[in-house]
Amino acid sequence: MRARRAGAAAIAVALLTIGPAFGQYGPTTGEVLPNNYPPPLPERLGPAPKLRFELEREIELTGPIARPEAWAEADAVIVPLASGAARVDLRKDAPPESVEPVPPVDDSEGPWVVNATGTRRYRATAEGIIEAQKRGKEGKRWKRSWKIVAPNATPAPPILLGPRLCYAGLDDRVTCVKASNGHRLWTMDLGDRLSRPIARWPSASAARVTPNTGDRTIEGEILLAVPDNGASMIALDAYDGRRLATYDLPAAARLVSGPLVFSDDGIVAVREAFDKRQVAVLVLRLVHNEPPPTPTAPSGR
Repeated sequence: MRARRAGAAAIAVALLTIGPAFGQYGPTTGEVLPNNYPPPLPERLGPAPKLRFELEREIELTGPIARPEAWAEADAVIVPLASGAARVDLRKDAPPESVEPVPPVDDSEGPWVVNATGTRRYRATAEGIIEAQKRGKEGKRWKRSWKIVAPNATPAPPILLGPRLCYAGLDDRVTCVKASNGHRLWTMDLGDRLSRPIARWPSASAARVTPNTGDRTIEGEILLAVPDNGASMIALDAYDGRRLATYDLPAAARLVSGPLVFSDDGIVAVREAFDKRQVAVLVLRLVHNEPPPTPTAPSGR
């Protein structure tokens, strides 16, 4: 018995002297991320973008807000109100029009997001299941490729960015995984639940989407999120999840819609004041936050 105890103690001492690298994969300093051996992110080719939000204009409406949440329709945003829906055309300064709202179909099982080649599809369900499927031979059937059980519900659909799938949930986090196998690349806690859809900026127009993309093409892609408290809109770097810019609202106002991105890269959200009759459509821009030019001293004569 004593010999066994002595042997176990010797093994424990040996493990301690080897160092922490024996007990974990990846780097031994800083934050240890899951699936980081080999490193999940290749080295950036350039610096992270420096961005800031700018308010371009506010379009006043008469509330209160009704359900469902505002949605995009071509170059306009439809805002359901208690008195009827308002259609705000973002291409002109014409006043909002009253329309009969026809909201998008709500798929309670979670709408599928299909990749550019039509060979894989992804969805997030209200129960907190993120799953991927791939087409079988001859494209006849879909078969499960992988599945993730999130820590909480994921009511909004995911976003596919080339080789990555990004989603948000009621665990306060935005998460990006490898679309091929579901391995986590990064996750960012925004401090409040996320039930609204996240958005991609710049807009995912056909000219900007290619079937074969590598991880490096994620550089320059931004994810926009509005936490459920509505106090801010947050821009995250899709490459590694870092927070790039935040648009904060005054204490007496809150956002009551998720971010909507249009073909001209304008960003729209609906704002409600403490007086719920005061509603506005906010049109925002993300602009590069370049440092001001260094003034040159006048040349002497």
